[in-house]
Amino acid sequence: MILSRYNLNKTTVPATELPPANVFDLPEKVLQFGTGVLLRGLPDYFIDKANRAGIFNGRVAVVKSTDKGSTTDFDMQDGLYTIYSKGIENGEEVNEQVICSAISRVLSASSEWEEILEIARSKDLQVVISNTTEVGIQLVKEDVRKHPPASFPGKLLAILYERYRAFD
Repeated sequence: MILSRYNLNKTTVPATELPPANVFDLPEKVLQFGTGVLLRGLPDYFIDKANRAGIFNGRVAVVKSTDKGSTTDFDMQDGLYTIYSKGIENGEEVNEQVICSAISRVLSASSEWEEILEIARSKDLQVVISNTTEVGIQLVKEDVRKHPPASFPGKLLAILYERYRAFD
């Protein structure tokens, strides 16, 4: 079974925390550069937990910066994925299986740049995060008005410039 918002009620794995139904209506408050496991397993996981606690009440729009791979897997699962964590908390063994619902959508920078700029113009946007390594942070002489800029710093500057323009 492919995980999606429409078949969550068919999930039969015991002790799995399902997302609340209203999570799919929350605004996109985070723009995230990168689709990697570290981002999904740390900030996205904590955003999901904050949403469940009624603290943050926002979702993550993810920017896929490279042309490697596609967004299809994320789209098919409505951005949902399962996190299983096991460890010790306050001296007690903890086992947790959560269907993480922090991600609202994954957008390709190369083909959906205008949609990404729309998010930059949104009053709901509060946070921009990334997990770009030093390899991705290189000085490239480019025009940040290009759709999209080639480098991560160029893309980030374009997002910030678009916000500046939108909110004067």
